[in-house]
Amino acid sequence: MISSKDMEGYAEGFLGNCPHTDWPAVLKQKTKRTISLIVLGEEGETNYNYFQASELVKDPGFDFSKRTVLYVGGFLDSPKHIEAQAIGRFYKTLGYNVMLFQADKFMIVHYPIAARMIRPIGHAIAEMLTNLTADHMDLRKFEVIGISLGGQISSFIAKSYYQLTGNKIPRIVALDPAGPCFRNNDANNRLDDSDADFVVTINTNIDGYGMAAPVGHVNFYVNGGEYQPGDIYYIPCTIMCSHTRAYFIWLVSIGNPDAFIGIKCDSVQEARRHECFGKDPLITHTLSPDRVNASNPGIFYLATNTTWPYYLGKKGLTRDGDVYKTKVLDFNSEEVMRI
Repeated sequence: MISSKDMEGYAEGFLGNCPHTDWPAVLKQKTKRTISLIVLGEEGETNYNYFQASELVKDPGFDFSKRTVLYVGGFLDSPKHIEAQAIGRFYKTLGYNVMLFQADKFMIVHYPIAARMIRPIGHAIAEMLTNLTADHMDLRKFEVIGISLGGQISSFIAKSYYQLTGNKIPRIVALDPAGPCFRNNDANNRLDDSDADFVVTINTNIDGYGMAAPVGHVNFYVNGGEYQPGDIYYIPCTIMCSHTRAYFIWLVSIGNPDAFIGIKCDSVQEARRHECFGKDPLITHTLSPDRVNASNPGIFYLATNTTWPYYLGKKGLTRDGDVYKTKVLDFNSEEVMRI
C-alpha cells in the first residue's frame, strides 16, 4: 500500500475549531477596571486601567515625540513575567515608549473562554488607544507586538481601532500567533493582513499552538515553521518550546538587526519541506524591528542555529547552513553503512 494525503487526511491541528468563540461577549463596566496598560519607565512602571486612559498622557516616563510599542502577552501570560519585562526593556534601549497589556483575569481561564473574550478585550484596549491618539500620541509612530494569543488580541485591537477611528494601526508583529480556536476562522475572526498597514508573522509551531496560514504581509517560517531543533539538534523541542521560540528570535533580533535572513518561498508547503534554497534570483528579507518592511511581502524560510542566539546570518541562505539538511538528514548519507 502506498499512502497519500487523501488516505491519511490533513492535520486539523490542536483545537482547530472551538464552537461559539465568535458568539457575543460583553465586558461589564466594573470588569473593565481589570484591563489596563502598564507604562514601563526608567525606574519602575505605572498601571493605568481602562478608566484612567486620560491620565496616561501625563505619565512622566512617556515621551510623545518617540516611537511607542504595545506588547501583548499570550494565554497564562502576565506583564509581570520576565518575557514581557525583558522585551520591554530591550525596546526601551531603542528609545521607545513601552506599554504592556494587562488583562490577567481573562488569561487564566479555560482557553476557549479566553479565545472568546479577546474580542471585547481588544475593543476596550482600542478605546484606550483612541483616547491617546486623539490627545497626544502620533499613530504613525505606534506598533503592536503580540505573542501567541496576544497575536490574535492584537488583531482585535486593530480591528476595533479601525472601527472607532477609520485609521489603521501601522504595524503588528505576531510571534507565532495562536492557532487553537482561530486557524479555521475567517479574516474577521482572526489575525489578518487587513488589520494593519503592515502585519509580520514569525511562525515556529504551525501545527501545534501556532497557525500555518500566511496571514501577514511578511511571513517567516522558522526552520519550516513546524517544530524547532533543540540543543540536541536531532531531537526537536516540544510544542511549547517551539511555540515560544518565535519570541526569543524576535528578542535576539532587536540587538542583532542583520542576523536573521529569510529566503523567499513560493508556498508554505515549500517552506515546510526546506525547499526554498537555490532560487534565481534569490530574494531575501531580514527579520528585525528596523529591517523588516512591507516593500518585500511574501513567505520566507528562515534557517537558524540550534542554540542561543540562534542566528546564522548569511550562512542560513544556503542548504549547507540548514540544520535539518546538513545534520539531521545527513545521518544516512553513506551509501553502505558499516558498523
